[in-house]
This record gives sequence, C-alpha cells and structure tokens, in this order.
Amino acid sequence: MAEDQFYRVKNSVLAHIQLTFEELEESMAMMHQEKYALLEDAFENANDADELRIAFEQWHRDHAEELEMEESVDDLWESALALADEEDEDGLEDEDDEEDEDDEDSDDDDDGDDEDDSI
Repeated sequence: MAEDQFYRVKNSVLAHIQLTFEELEESMAMMHQEKYALLEDAFENANDADELRIAFEQWHRDHAEELEMEESVDDLWESALALADEEDEDGLEDEDDEEDEDDEDSDDDDDGDDEDDSI
C-alpha cells in the first residue's frame, strides 16, 4: 500500500511540474512574440541603417533585462550583420551555381550537328 502511495505521489508531482513548465514556456513564447512585434514596430519608422541601429538600441535598452538577454547590444547587432553578410554570400554562390547549370543545359542541346533538331 505504501508503494502505491509512493508512485501516486511521484506521478502526481511529475505531472504537475510538467504542466507548470508547459505553461511557463507558453507564457515565455507569447512574451517573445510581443517583444519581437515591438522591434518590428520600432523598425517601421527607420529610413536607413543608422536609424535601424538607433531603434534597435532603444528596443534593447527597453527590453533586454526583461528578456534576460546576455549578449550586449553591440554583439547582437554585429551578429545580425554577419548573418546578413552570410546570406549575401550564399545568394551570390547560388546565382553562380544556377548560371553554371544553365551553361551545362545549353551545352547538352548542342549535339555537334548543324541540322535543325526541332520537328
């Protein structure tokens, strides 16, 4: 009987803690969405990269503590710019790959004879 009580209590506590964590995660996700929306709103009024930076710094100043962000505003900004640079490089590589494929496709159409292949 004591063993039944043990498992009942154990399972009850584990289930309760799991539910509590799920509620915390949901609350945290909603807060993150709200903070992200505030950053999007702050960016709406910016007209150039300098104004984006100012808006970002203000947003970070207002919300970093509540979000428990460990990175500094400068580190976050530099990481974002590095990501943009990587995307630019990837885009250029993708374009080069597409051009190479197009060149190969046009080479395949040339079978060495001068006759019209369309019938």
